[in-house]
Amino acid sequence: MNKKLSLAEQKTVAEKVLKKYHQDLGELYDQGTSQELRSVMMYIANEANHKQRVVAGLDK
Repeated sequence: MNKKLSLAEQKTVAEKVLKKYHQDLGELYDQGTSQELRSVMMYIANEANHKQRVVAGLDK
C-alpha cells in the first residue's frame, strides 16, 4: 500500500479487518497477516494523534 490513505479510508480498512477477526485484537494478532495488523495499528495511532491535535486546538 504505497498510497497514503485518509483517516476515513483507514477507518474503513480497519473496520473490515476487525470484522474478519470478530472485533478481537488478540485474534487478529494471532491469526492475521502482518499487513492486516499494521493497517489496524496505523489507524489506531493516527486516530489517537488526531484526537490529541483536536484537544490541543491544532486541528478541527
